[in-house]
Amino acid sequence: MTESIVISNSVFIILGAELLFSLALPIAAIIIWKKKTDASLSPFLMGAAAFFVFAMVLEQIIHFLVLGLNSAVSDFILSRPWLYAVYGGLMAGLMEETARFLVFKTMMRRNIGRENAVTYGLGHGGIECFIILGMSMISNLLLAAMFNSMGAEAFIAQYSPGQTEAVAAVIADINAVGPGTAALACFERACSLALQVELSVLVFAAVRLNKFWLYPVSILLHMGIDFFAALYQTGTLTALWAVEVMLGAYVVALFFAVRRVYKKLPPEAPTKMLDHFGRVVKG
Repeated sequence: MTESIVISNSVFIILGAELLFSLALPIAAIIIWKKKTDASLSPFLMGAAAFFVFAMVLEQIIHFLVLGLNSAVSDFILSRPWLYAVYGGLMAGLMEETARFLVFKTMMRRNIGRENAVTYGLGHGGIECFIILGMSMISNLLLAAMFNSMGAEAFIAQYSPGQTEAVAAVIADINAVGPGTAALACFERACSLALQVELSVLVFAAVRLNKFWLYPVSILLHMGIDFFAALYQTGTLTALWAVEVMLGAYVVALFFAVRRVYKKLPPEAPTKMLDHFGRVVKG
């Protein structure tokens, strides 16, 4: 019962550590990359902006129209976990890879060097890391602080009878956070950041090397990992550690393929080596 729960200091420390990680990981990554390559920081900011616009605004609008109106379509998709996973993975891949493709074609048309693909990926994945992990931890910290400050009875009394069960479940989940679950969450975000960089390199190559087929391949690769994440969210897959191990293996395997593509991309060079569409001009 929530009436007997007091959220311990150790939980606050763990939540704070996860919040710190969500900020430190992308910041440290871009600082190290900047120091190593002297790359421009503008692609980092473009990546962050593109993720926010396409994933957090446009994609959410589509989800609302498809899943949020209690229509026959939404009922059909939501009642079938595998179909929901396909839909969720496809939408994430389509929106985010299209964001990359459009930015590389337009706003980054003159950023020829392959270093810019990594910089963009760090911005795209970095803001995702903070939004998904960091903002969740801020919310959890605020709820936990309010719960301890007000006391369980007064805290629960704020909510309607229909909400109390869900609120109690949230508090129980927060209080159950331990080092293991926190480590898995941080591992997931680190792998996701690496994946965003890898996919950015592939789409960058689709534009710079005029290999359009890499764009739909990136969508499918993105969809593949989000498919399993959605199956976990629906309870079809129940072992979180297995999903995270799968994510880690996926990222490592993709790294070796992406590294070959990266080496084929040109380093930073004068803008005259690009045509009007941002493609590398062959000498």
